[in-house]
Amino acid sequence: MWRKAIPWLVLLAALAGSHWWAYSHGKQVVTLARDLADATRERDNNATINDLQQQRRRDDAVAATKLLAAEESYRKGLLDVQAEKNRILADAAAGRLRLSIPVKPASCPAAGTAANVAEGGADPAPRAELSDAATEFLVGLASEADAVAVELNRCADRVDVLETHLRGLFAGTGG
Repeated sequence: MWRKAIPWLVLLAALAGSHWWAYSHGKQVVTLARDLADATRERDNNATINDLQQQRRRDDAVAATKLLAAEESYRKGLLDVQAEKNRILADAAAGRLRLSIPVKPASCPAAGTAANVAEGGADPAPRAELSDAATEFLVGLASEADAVAVELNRCADRVDVLETHLRGLFAGTGG
């Protein structure tokens, strides 16, 4: 009886072996396919990350260049303000520039002024020339105001650059 069962047992063992081989081979193929898909996805993700990092570096370089240009503009603006102040003060000291302010005319006109008005000429508003100290004070004050304007422009330029840079940084991230 065992002699009749041996071929069947061999056939059963061969069938079990072939099923086990097919199962393990299929499992290997699925594992390899999954590993290949994971590796491909990781490679693509790394390439995307690398591209984004390179773009970020380019954006950082552009922003740094713009900030440097804003700083240069600021320094030039301050130098221009100082040069203008020095020029005005030098012109005033040399007599090439006279700073004056209108003053209230006298309530009683002087003897010669009625004749000028009667001749058809308009009476120019009386003016008082500023002293050297007043000129220096007012020009210095105007120069300080100009320097503040230059500083505010610097701040506005920096805000614009940083706003543009941050907008690019968060573009596509949903917020």
